[in-house]
Amino acid sequence: MPMRRRSESGFYHVMLRGNAKQIIFEDDDDRRRFLALLGSSTHGTSISIVAWCFMDNHVHLVLADPKDEVSAALHDLALSYALYFNRKCQRTGHVFEGRYKSLPIDTDEYLLQVVRYVINNPVAAGISSLDDYPWSSFPEYCGQKGLTDVGIVLDMFESPEDFEQFCREGSQPYDRKLEHDSVPDAMALPVANHIAMQLGYRDVSQVTLLSREKQSAFLSDLADSGLTHKQIARLTGISASTISRRIHEAEASRTL
Repeated sequence: MPMRRRSESGFYHVMLRGNAKQIIFEDDDDRRRFLALLGSSTHGTSISIVAWCFMDNHVHLVLADPKDEVSAALHDLALSYALYFNRKCQRTGHVFEGRYKSLPIDTDEYLLQVVRYVINNPVAAGISSLDDYPWSSFPEYCGQKGLTDVGIVLDMFESPEDFEQFCREGSQPYDRKLEHDSVPDAMALPVANHIAMQLGYRDVSQVTLLSREKQSAFLSDLADSGLTHKQIARLTGISASTISRRIHEAEASRTL
């Protein structure tokens, strides 16, 4: 079964990652096929596409799913694309990791942060600017026709230009440049789980199962996201003093 907790709001941040982090798009034809399959797999359902971004080896989707139909839709999407990709590449085996990953989004504030984070993926990766990257929903928010139901988010802003400016400001609270910004306690768990998912883990609880080196790096990433040592301790069960030492170890290893 997919790793998924029900969202009271019906919004989810979904990620599909290539098996063993291998690429899932070799060219723009592949991306166009995936986008078309995304449209067909959600057509006739109550699912709305709020935001999306295609990277070389993973896909981000923000979906509104008021009737709990996303599991079936994503199963159809992943299966259809895997059949296409394997046939095209004359290969067999898994294209995606065993299960898609999904995080519930329970507040409007968190929804906006996740949408901005998703749209800014190519910027954060140093691949492209927002304006020059065609494989995200940002062009649709700027007026281009597409699959995205832009009204869900734009209704929260005075104008589309205000949303564009919001996106250009970065992707709080996940931006490493914003280390001084703290995360509200109510958002600490979803932020921590989001960071965990980006690193390939199921959720933040897996930190206790990692090797010392990987645990130190994970804890450092949690702190970089804006979580305080106290919040991290509460979420992981690791003492604040140990967290401080592990983060120091991670920072020291980065300078070697």
